[in-house]
Amino acid sequence: MIAKAARKLGIEVTGERGLSVENTRLMRWGLSAVGVVLLLVFWEGAIRLLALNPRYFPGPIDVVTELERIWPAIVSVLPNTISAAVVGYLIALALSIVVAMPLVADERLMNALMPFIIGTNTIPRIALTPLVIYWVSFFTIADLVIANYIMAIWVAFFPMLIAAIDGFRNVDEDTENMLRVYDASTWQEFKYVRFKQALPFIFDGMKIGFILAMIGAVVGEFISGTPGIGSMASSAIGRTSVSRAFAIVLVAGFISTGVVLVIYLIESRVIFWRESSIMGGES
Repeated sequence: MIAKAARKLGIEVTGERGLSVENTRLMRWGLSAVGVVLLLVFWEGAIRLLALNPRYFPGPIDVVTELERIWPAIVSVLPNTISAAVVGYLIALALSIVVAMPLVADERLMNALMPFIIGTNTIPRIALTPLVIYWVSFFTIADLVIANYIMAIWVAFFPMLIAAIDGFRNVDEDTENMLRVYDASTWQEFKYVRFKQALPFIFDGMKIGFILAMIGAVVGEFISGTPGIGSMASSAIGRTSVSRAFAIVLVAGFISTGVVLVIYLIESRVIFWRESSIMGGES
């Protein structure tokens, strides 16, 4: 608790046992690394101990070897997947905030559209991928890659919209009364109060949103067959090359993890008053 308070004041305090806030953070990252290493050792040990066929049950060494072998092919198509995921993610983020603001500002609009939003959010969106590709094919066969962007937007949008709505509504009664007393306009409410209150919620939605956008882009490629790591994974599964499929999933996982860590880093700088479970110090 003392370290937490000191961190908020910008002071680095060393405890009785010589454990500073920075040391605590390093220890947390170190323990995470040890956990990953132990998991990989257990995985490789289980494959060897049970004498499983590496063609169907590859170990981490087989996966890394295959990844090294197909790396040039992955690099050649990876920009397509990253482009669909990032562009779709940014569009979904902007749309979620733009749509959430009028919904929160107008209670009647919220009541009218909330059942539709909840109902749409419960639909298994990935299952609609073939339908999206079918619709896109009406307009263009040559650019089916557009379906990957649409899937990234479609899958990432609703969780971020729900997070933005919850954040904009996260204003206590006293603050709302103060806004009424000062006769604040809707824009002033959002500018001075609601947007700041919503930032932690929006950042939480952004972390989930990118992972979902990546899934949407990969699944779009998986089904449409357009160049990307999704179509590579589809081809690998068709050839029963499990180690290749694992290698491709590993690449997608590293990209998602890296972007989420960047979002954590930005969050720790923008909303410095909130302790992040990864970038923060004492929790």
